[in-house]
Amino acid sequence: MVDLIIKEKRDNPILKRKEIKYTLKFENSRTPSREEIREMMAKHEGVDKELVIVDSNKQLTGKHEVDGYAKIYADKASAMLYEPDYELIRNGLKQKEAK
Repeated sequence: MVDLIIKEKRDNPILKRKEIKYTLKFENSRTPSREEIREMMAKHEGVDKELVIVDSNKQLTGKHEVDGYAKIYADKASAMLYEPDYELIRNGLKQKEAK
C-alpha cells in the first residue's frame, strides 16, 4: 500500500503548470517507479498522465518514504516547450535520439 501525501501545491500561471511537493509512504512494498508515481499523481489530481512530469525523488536510507517534486502542465504542448529533453525522456514523453 502506497500513501501519497501532498505537502505543498503551487500554481504557476506563467509556465501553465502546478508545482507539487509530495511524500510517498510505502510500508511493506518496493519503492514506486517514476511511471507509477506519474499514474498516482494523475489519478489524485484528475488529469491525464501525459501532463505529469516527475522531476525528482529522494529517499533516505532505511526509510520507507520518498520526498519528491512533480509538475502538472495544463497541456502537453506547454510541457514539451518548458521541460528539458532529459526530463521528457525520463517521463516517457519523448524518445531518445539514436546517434
